Amino acid sequence: MNQPVITAVTAWVPDAIPLSQWAAIESALRATGHSGWDAWAKSWHPDHGHWLEAWPGGKTGGSPRVHFDFPLPDRACSIPVETGMDLSGLAAKVVHAICATRLPDARPIDVIAFCHSSLDEHVSTTVAGRLCAEVGTPCFAFSVSQQHGASPFTALRLASDLFIAEPDVHTILIVAAEKWSPPFSRLYGPDMVHGDAAGAVLVERTGGATGGLQLLDVAVRHVPVDVRRRATGVPDARTFTLLSMIDFLLARHGLRHREIDEIVGQPCVPSLADAVRGHFGRPDATVLHQVSIHLGAADSIVRLAQALRRAACLRPPRMLLWGYGIGGFVGTALLEAGGAPFLSWQDDVRSAP
Repeated sequence: MNQPVITAVTAWVPDAIPLSQWAAIESALRATGHSGWDAWAKSWHPDHGHWLEAWPGGKTGGSPRVHFDFPLPDRACSIPVETGMDLSGLAAKVVHAICATRLPDARPIDVIAFCHSSLDEHVSTTVAGRLCAEVGTPCFAFSVSQQHGASPFTALRLASDLFIAEPDVHTILIVAAEKWSPPFSRLYGPDMVHGDAAGAVLVERTGGATGGLQLLDVAVRHVPVDVRRRATGVPDARTFTLLSMIDFLLARHGLRHREIDEIVGQPCVPSLADAVRGHFGRPDATVLHQVSIHLGAADSIVRLAQALRRAACLRPPRMLLWGYGIGGFVGTALLEAGGAPFLSWQDDVRSAP
């Protein structure tokens, strides 16, 4: 059989600091940076130029201000910031954690998928190459970028397809890491701040003794972003697409809403999170509209690790995992606990707001 099973999950979220403290660090980094980076970021895509300077009074070089009609996040809010490691160091940290859980005679890792949100294509090749070296055995590595919080869902879809297309592939390691720094701001849109984090999931081909979270299905879609305000009660394209994807996956596996025991999502856009909860008839679990910290490509894996830790005794049979990317991507996955206890390993997983 080719049913993918998640046999290990790990995540790392660094200590949080006040946003005001990061603002001072960011100013110092910008002062020592190269002006050419700003020009490059603006030319890469018109939307990205708007996010280079988000604070009131900052110079935007002629670019429109970031969502000027929305309130900026409270500077007193805390965000996880990694100051001792670079992006590849964060990714290597969770790779080491996964490898530490494996038995000496376990199958070698065949494929590594590195998820991140950097616009620099060199990040993909250099970090993926380092992760191959960290694993210590020959493997194939590639990168999934530009999809932000939806990247792990694309990686899971690719892993599922690889198990079908490549009979010799048995073990796939999905790694996601984010480390935000100028010229890209941590501020994005209404009440969203980006934090640093890393996470990883080990996906293996189903075997007779393989226990863990079975990946029943996964899907990712891209929806054009519409930042305009909409009339109350009218779902935007992203919300409509995500709910449709969820219903499609449930129908394909003959499941009803009430048969999903745990919903793990990204609450940084309260309207989207509330729509998912309401869709399942769980309005009591709606998300309050407040500043939320988004961990980019690592967000879904971090929240999955936290959910597994909270439910260690309950072991919910079925879970729905969903996420989104600021570029318009949405993703969702159906997971089901196997007969044997799944392996969940966390290296001091701190809270993701």
